[in-house]
Amino acid sequence: MSRRKVVALAGLSGIDTSRRCAPKTGFEHLRASDLIKSERQERQGKPVAHDLLREGNIDDNQALLLSGFMRHAPKEGLIVLDGHTIIDTPDGLAEISPSIFSAIGVTRFVVLVDDVEKIALRRLSDTRRTRPFRSSEELVAEHQERSVLAAYRAALALRVPLLIVSLNEHSDIAMFLDQ
Repeated sequence: MSRRKVVALAGLSGIDTSRRCAPKTGFEHLRASDLIKSERQERQGKPVAHDLLREGNIDDNQALLLSGFMRHAPKEGLIVLDGHTIIDTPDGLAEISPSIFSAIGVTRFVVLVDDVEKIALRRLSDTRRTRPFRSSEELVAEHQERSVLAAYRAALALRVPLLIVSLNEHSDIAMFLDQ
């Protein structure tokens, strides 16, 4: 039996998972985007802009994620892998395959959902990166729903628990990570 637990913490781009995990202790917090960028930089020898991840080949990025996770994740303890179950690419939404989560060894999914007006405002006010503009209607009708469904499909495929946490009700997500 593995001595580590891997929680896939997912939500739409703009849900702000990293800020909610940053001050917490008791677990290793790994960001999928940082792992992908680190692996790509290691192979190319030059820094990679965050916005290019969404525009890159999803399969290549997921291979880099696996490689980065295997290299940087501790062998035991609680690991929170902060990422997405869908990616908003120039060609539309792309769902991350459950096989990626399986290869990482995910033991639980926690999906964060929030009021889409708040997500839209956070996305617009984040000047660190460029995201495709999405109306609140697109975010709720397509993106947030598909994100939750993708996590549901992955959790079913892996036969692991899935928790859906509304940020309207809970701002401290740490209590959901190691149950």
